[in-house]
Amino acid sequence: MGDPLEVIASSLGIRKEDVEDIVALGKYLENPVYLGLLVAALIEERKRTNELLSKIYHELRRSSTVEGLSDQDEKILELIRERGAVTAEDVKEALGYKGLNGASARLNKLHRMGYLQKIRRGKKVYFTLA
Repeated sequence: MGDPLEVIASSLGIRKEDVEDIVALGKYLENPVYLGLLVAALIEERKRTNELLSKIYHELRRSSTVEGLSDQDEKILELIRERGAVTAEDVKEALGYKGLNGASARLNKLHRMGYLQKIRRGKKVYFTLA
């Protein structure tokens, strides 16, 4: 049948040496302090990984050209890139809309398309890049 550690490593897609390290650490698994530290380390690593992935995603979104959007929509996205977040009032003033309805409709359309995310703070709704 073969070396059990080799079989485990192969089934998990990791190196046999990594499985040996895990087995060696097994003697500490009954120590709650050790387990707590291990979980804390895993949580921190996951946070760092998620932050890195988020930065990569946002940078890709920022650097890619937006195709298939109107000039007005592209101007709104550029405004948000510059300011970080905008309200319908900001878009109304920056793009010269007569009322809030047009600005609000465009922001909500970009939100539904996945370009923006909404952040509610009291009665105000801010839009940021997704």
